Amino acid sequence: MMPLIRIITHVPPDRLWDDGSDLAAQREGYLSRASLLEMLQQYPVEFYVADIGWPLRRGDVANCYDFRTSESAENLVNAPEVGFRIEDFPGKFAYVASEWAGEIQTPIVLL
Repeated sequence: MMPLIRIITHVPPDRLWDDGSDLAAQREGYLSRASLLEMLQQYPVEFYVADIGWPLRRGDVANCYDFRTSESAENLVNAPEVGFRIEDFPGKFAYVASEWAGEIQTPIVLL
């Protein structure tokens, strides 16, 4: 039997999942570029990427620093609560970062 593939239908999602089960984590708030960098200087994080119409993508914790530099650095919205223009970002796409906390071992950052 094939496992059910869950896709993102809206952002931010209400919950995160891994291997078919929901994670015991809740969104705590948005992260600016500086706060994400500060978090990464303290400890590694687990990145998840939510894109409407696609399955939730999970990054490898061991590569979180490379992921942040290569994939999200230039396209990270600095202050999502004040809004942004997608046209101002390379490739006309942007990430909004949020911190998730709960009964998890590694801090989660959802993009």
